[in-house]
Amino acid sequence: MPPSSNSSSSTSSKEYDQHEKKLLSGLINAKDIHTTFADIIVPQETKDSLIGLTSLSLIRPEAFSYGVLKTERIPGCLLYGPPGTGKTLLAKAVAKESGANMLEVSAASINDMWLGQSEKNVRALFSLARKLAPMVIFLDEADALLGARHNAPGRSGHRETITQFLREWDGLSDMRAFIMVATNRPFDLDEAVLRRLPRKILVDLPLRPEREAILRVMLKDESLAEDVDLAALGADAELYSGSDLKNLCVSAAMEAVREEVRQKDEFTGEGPFEYPERRVLQKRHFDKGLREISASISEDMDSLKAIRKFDEQYGDAGRRRRGKRTMGFEVVPGKMGTEEARVRQVSAA
Repeated sequence: MPPSSNSSSSTSSKEYDQHEKKLLSGLINAKDIHTTFADIIVPQETKDSLIGLTSLSLIRPEAFSYGVLKTERIPGCLLYGPPGTGKTLLAKAVAKESGANMLEVSAASINDMWLGQSEKNVRALFSLARKLAPMVIFLDEADALLGARHNAPGRSGHRETITQFLREWDGLSDMRAFIMVATNRPFDLDEAVLRRLPRKILVDLPLRPEREAILRVMLKDESLAEDVDLAALGADAELYSGSDLKNLCVSAAMEAVREEVRQKDEFTGEGPFEYPERRVLQKRHFDKGLREISASISEDMDSLKAIRKFDEQYGDAGRRRRGKRTMGFEVVPGKMGTEEARVRQVSAA
């Protein structure tokens, strides 16, 4: 059954073909999106950039239908960077900010083994966007669907799928929809796709103060012992993404629970053992978590270097960085393997 309706567009009152129905599982109605920009710890200019790119064209599409803005409407943007840095959350915040529905799509939901079916799924994607506008189409792991055609010379189906996608994308200007393309491998995208994404925003690994802020948000409902220093923990978690930090917190909490179970097993006192009403996370729990949970990107530093090269060539700030703070995440000095070893670096000039 299609998802429930919101006030601006009712899915239950519309008819869908079989290809559209296949994609409806990825639909999130505007009223069911609870993620806001305030919930996401990124530099303010990253938020401002996304708000400026998307909300105006979704809220006031008629303003982009004539005059100088007619040719300036940006049909989409690219979010790229290491895995686990919050690209999906940013897309949800964009939809929430603009009051739009969101349709999450992956290569698995588009690609089909049968000849011609993938192109029909692509057409269904854009027809859904028309029916359920305003719409944010979020294409995750886009390199799997829109990878460079020259890298797949023997896959005619792949070429035809991309061609169909580009054809539909070119007709996007007449509807209240915005495509957000997300990938950890932007260097694998087809050149024609990159040309349709004039805004390319880096979603980088968090800096030390951002890691501390993320930890505070994730642990706000936990009881922490006095020996837990989140600033120090953030400093120790070099190269950790937001997702890595979440896994670190879960690991520490699980260790606290395991410790309580061991205490029960070893209890020799009188009367029944009583678990504490709330667990208390100690420094030793996080120390073990740091040993168990490593930074995801540390296992693929070559990918980090490739993302850096792409950022320098294509990124919004790639041509104007030169020591200035930029759109996307903060530009900082650093070297590979150091505390500030992230995608974006500049000389300390």
